[in-house]
Amino acid sequence: MMQCEVSSRKILPAIRRELVIQLVKTGKKQNEVARLLHVTPAAVTQYIKGKRAKTELTDSEKKQVSKIASKCMKKNVLDEEQLCSLCKKMQKSRLN
Repeated sequence: MMQCEVSSRKILPAIRRELVIQLVKTGKKQNEVARLLHVTPAAVTQYIKGKRAKTELTDSEKKQVSKIASKCMKKNVLDEEQLCSLCKKMQKSRLN
């Protein structure tokens, strides 16, 4: 499987799931979270119910997602650069 496939099938959904959980926990409505992450409200519901993204994140990765979520809460916009950086980092650590 190519690196991009690994990211799109396993890593990004896991990051999104954690972002969804953290943003909803801090008071964002599901529709707002969907808009911020560029996914459908149905996808947000599936992330919350555990029907998407089976890959587990490490504690370190969860802390990084938490930083992204915190910034997202403050600025009401997703820092895609930070998200890409985390994804690339996870890609390298999981393929080596």
